[in-house]
Amino acid sequence: MATVLLVDDDSNALDALKELVGQEGYRVRTALDGSDALKSALADPPDVVISDCMMPRMDGLELMRAMRRDRKLAAVPLVLVSALVTLPADADVVGFLRKPFAVAQLLDILRRVASP
Repeated sequence: MATVLLVDDDSNALDALKELVGQEGYRVRTALDGSDALKSALADPPDVVISDCMMPRMDGLELMRAMRRDRKLAAVPLVLVSALVTLPADADVVGFLRKPFAVAQLLDILRRVASP
């Protein structure tokens, strides 16, 4: 069973995504910001990370850069989600979703990069 690490500082959005992704057969872990997500991923690398971009302490782009610098996390697929941020040209992600997004879009990306 693939593990998905969901990262968002909006606990309501996080709970809703956790429920939806879990119903698809994925094991789900959550973090409320990039710093906690990085600690969680380093302790037990997930199969994929889905992260909001705008968060306190460490945002999604900082999380992406930290993951790509780390040997254990460099190859972990990352999907970034944002209502406002435009990704830099060198963003190393497998997907980008603009909020609000259709759940089907997220699930399509998950199926492509990590089977449940």
